Order: sequence, then structure tokens, then C-alpha cells
Amino acid sequence: MKEERVVLVSSVLQRIKVILTQTFDFSTVWIQGEISNLTKHRSGHYYFSLKDSRGEMSCVMFSAYVKHLDFSLEEGMNVQVQGSVNVYEVRGSLQLYVKRIRQDGMGALFLEYQKRYKRLLEEGYFDQSHKKEKPEWFEHVAIITAKEGAALQDALKTIQRRWPMLKATLYPAYVQGKLAPASLIKQIQKADQKGYDALLIIRGGGSFEDLFCFNDEELVKTLYQCKTYTVSGVGHEVDTTLCDLVCDHRAVTPTAAAQWITPDQHEIIEQLTLKTKQLELSMKHIFERYRQQYQLLQQNPYLKEPLSWAYEKQLKLDSMHQALEQTALQWISRKETISQRKQEMSYQLQKKMEFAFTSMQYKEQQLEERMHQFKRSRKQQLEKNAALLDAFSPLKTLSRGYSIATKDNNIIKSIQQVQKQDALQLQVEDGCIHVSVTDKEEKELWHKKR
Repeated sequence: MKEERVVLVSSVLQRIKVILTQTFDFSTVWIQGEISNLTKHRSGHYYFSLKDSRGEMSCVMFSAYVKHLDFSLEEGMNVQVQGSVNVYEVRGSLQLYVKRIRQDGMGALFLEYQKRYKRLLEEGYFDQSHKKEKPEWFEHVAIITAKEGAALQDALKTIQRRWPMLKATLYPAYVQGKLAPASLIKQIQKADQKGYDALLIIRGGGSFEDLFCFNDEELVKTLYQCKTYTVSGVGHEVDTTLCDLVCDHRAVTPTAAAQWITPDQHEIIEQLTLKTKQLELSMKHIFERYRQQYQLLQQNPYLKEPLSWAYEKQLKLDSMHQALEQTALQWISRKETISQRKQEMSYQLQKKMEFAFTSMQYKEQQLEERMHQFKRSRKQQLEKNAALLDAFSPLKTLSRGYSIATKDNNIIKSIQQVQKQDALQLQVEDGCIHVSVTDKEEKELWHKKR
């Protein structure tokens, strides 16, 4: 069983206050609602309620923040507010300390943004296949942004810190308001013709309305048609414009865009230092290998005394010359011996050939006689077989007035093989007769009667 405790109301409110202020971060949240019970204190503070159809919250905006408003608050106005939530312990009420207020016109703009996004997406302006590959190296880039904007200074500081050798040319343009899209398009088209390594389209953070010029359809199409590699760094990480989506690379901030196109000089120096050490070590190994080879060459006896090599080769040449002469003499002697033996063998061969020729003539006469005998025997056997074949030939039967009936190339041997209207062929001695069966009559065979 849990132990029960008794605490004061102020302690509970203090605990709630701590939980709200330390646990929940409202600095990036815009709260939407309608102004109600608006009161302006003589000190310049605004007190009002922010409500919607299901809830209401008590709000206060101190004069230090009121003076930054660029419009007048009115009862029933739809607004979006940003600030911090706190607990007013004296009354035990939840209050919103408002720091910024903007008119709630973002709903219509957001709907327009969604329409443009869907239309351009379907037309293929955001396809990854169209985006260009990042160049291996950047030497000169163009920056399209406001001349006096903080985004330009952030990008230039980043370039100077990371890679001061990079050249950057500014193409000043409006980055907010109705004139911004045309101004941006003009400067982008102008810079695209100069052959830069990249175009940086950058702007600092702002409200959705402030950044809406970067959602212009003509601006998107201009960036899509650029021949130069494009980098977008508009707003903060949470901001996403159509300009971001069409560019070849989207950086979350202007600083990130500058980082994307610049290597870190300190990292490059470290890499060069490491490569230098590796090169020096490799050169030492190569030098040592060639030094060892040189020492081996110095120890070669032929290099020390080049004439000794020549003398050695001369001795070998003389030895080979003497061996060649001996071989030549042996070859001549062997040739004479072979010639003598050849004459002797020629005489013996001639005698043998004469004897073989006489023997062959005798055998040829015997073979010829046997061939005549075999031919006469085969001729008699052939005549006998021909007589037998002629006696049993179907043509002999046909010549006596008989015929052979066939149906579909099959010989008819029984009346059961044919039906009325069947087409038959009758083979006679001098041709073939095509007939049709009109009737058939079955007769009992004489051997069956017996």
C-alpha cells in the first residue's frame, strides 16, 4: 500500500509550472486561434484570450514585444502566436506569454503551395533523374541573394573559413515580397550564362509568407532549365520550398549550402600531410631497392673486369668452332659411307624387284582366272533367282487378268475392310482404276465349309 502525502496547493502549482516550462518547448510552435476579450493596459501590455471551437487559453503580450507588431490587434482576429506557457500561481491559471503574433493568412497560402507542388510534381520538375551530378571541384560560384542579407554574410564567412581560394560572385536580388520572383529569375538566368561551377540560391529564415516567393512556378521552371549545377539554401531546416525541391541539391541553411561546395582546408591539409608522408616512405623504399640493385651490379665480376668477359666468350667461341670442324669431318665421312652402302643396296633392291615383278605377274594371272570363274558362278545364280522372282511377281499375276484392290494405300484382303461408298483403287497390269463400293456380298470360304 502506497504511503499517503499531504502537499500545499502552491507546491502542486509549482510542480506543474516546472513540468510545463522544462518539459515542453514551445519556441518552434505556432498556436492558431481567434482573439477574444482583448484589453490593452496603460503600460502597453495586451491581455486577451486565444480560442477555437473547443478550447480557450489566457494570453498576455508585454509591451516589449507589442512594439514589434506591424499591424493592430483586433477583437475576433484570426492569428498565430508564439511564446512560452507558464502557470500564474496566484490564481492557479495557465497563461501563454506571447512573444510573436502573425495574421493567420497561411491557410490560403499553404493550400496554394500544395496545388503548385502537386502540379509541378506531376509535370516532372522534381524528378531525381533530371538532377545534375555534383562537380568534383568548385573554383568559381555565383551567389543569388539579397545584398544586405545575413545569409550572404553567413555563406561568405563559411567559404572564407573552409576554402578561401574559392571565388564567389554576388548577383543581388530581392528575396521577399512581390518583386522577388522576377528579380530572382533575372539574376539566375544571367548567372547561368557565365559558366560558373555552381549557383547558390540562399536566404535566411523567415515566416511561411516571407519565404513564399521561393514557391513561384516560373522560378521553379527557370531553375529546372539551368545548365549550371544549382544549390538551394533557403530558410531553416524545417522550411521546405519548391525552389529547394527543384535544385540539384537542397541545403538546410545558407551556411550548409556554402559547406556543400567547399572542402575543409584543414582536412585537405591533413590529407596532403598524410599523402606526403606516404610518398616519402614510398620513395625511401624505391631508393633502397635500387641501391641494393646497384650494389649487386658493382659486385658483378664482369663489370669489374669487362675484358675477362670478352676473353671467356672468345674461349667458348674457339671451342665451339673446333667442335664444328670435327662435326663437319664426321659428317663428310658418314656421307661417303652412306653413298657406298646405297649403291650396294640399290643392286640388291633391283634383284628383289625383278623377282617380285615376276611373282606378281604369275599371281595376277591366277587372280584373273579366279575372277572369271566367280563371275560365271554369280551370273548363273542371278539368272536362277530372277526366274524365281518372276514366277512369284505380282505383275505376273496381274498379266493373267487379276487385280489388287487397295484402300488408303492398304491392300484389301477381306470384305470386312470396306463399306458402301468407300473409294478403292484397283491395280491392273497397265495402270490403276479408281472405283466406289456400291454393294458388298459376303460368301463363305470353301475351306470353312469343310
